[in-house]
Amino acid sequence: MKILRSIFSVAMAVAFSVTLLAQQPATGYHRVACIKVKPGQHDAFRTWAAGDARKVVQAEADSGELSQWLLLRSVIPQGTSAECDYLVVAMYPGLPPQPSGIEHLAATLKKAGLTESAQQFLDHRNALSLLVSNNMFWNAAFVGTSKKGDYLRVNYMKVSDPENMGAYIAYEKKVWQPLAEQMAKDNAGSGWSLNVQVLPRGNDLPYDAVTVDVFPTWDSVFQTDTRFEESFRKVHPDMDLGTTMETYEKMRSIATTELYSVVDAVTPAK
Repeated sequence: MKILRSIFSVAMAVAFSVTLLAQQPATGYHRVACIKVKPGQHDAFRTWAAGDARKVVQAEADSGELSQWLLLRSVIPQGTSAECDYLVVAMYPGLPPQPSGIEHLAATLKKAGLTESAQQFLDHRNALSLLVSNNMFWNAAFVGTSKKGDYLRVNYMKVSDPENMGAYIAYEKKVWQPLAEQMAKDNAGSGWSLNVQVLPRGNDLPYDAVTVDVFPTWDSVFQTDTRFEESFRKVHPDMDLGTTMETYEKMRSIATTELYSVVDAVTPAK
């Protein structure tokens, strides 16, 4: 998918129009590609993703293009009605570079130790899967990290007043970020992040931001945290839980929640 540098300039203008960005530096950007596997190709896709595709991504990470790459498999929902079978999350230390041409892919394949041509690599990928969408997000806040084997609960948020996105981001950072930090101490391996959609944007889109809850095991996804209220009182002794949740309901609604498993994670080799 080709995106011109001018579009990235628009993305920067949109992102920096948010009040909070004027107050704090960005923590990086990431692109999320929604992938639908073609019928009968699921086994072949998994083999390709764990083999040649991973080698290419590792070469990109080692060259400094990526800070992290995740392959997420949809757990709930699944089936033909599910929009995505997989999400490919490419994280960058700053603004994503302008997408390059086939010559750059050919050079990366060589770095990865693969002998196939760039066109053969693309043809193989396209024979297995379809790109449904490719969106760009700004990483507004994060606690912890995610690794292979984790489960991610992805909450798609519709902000009540998108023109005042800064107020919503500030409230999440004030209320939920320290709470997530406390819960991460109480439950090793857990994490949380807040991500604001940069492109596409518009009033007709179903969501404006995404929060991600990280769980280290299947059981922990569904386990009720009996210490939630205790953790809340510990980090927010001057705030009332009920009033805080009412404020959240006024600021945003959850359009949908989906569950993914982290099939693979790639970071630069040390």
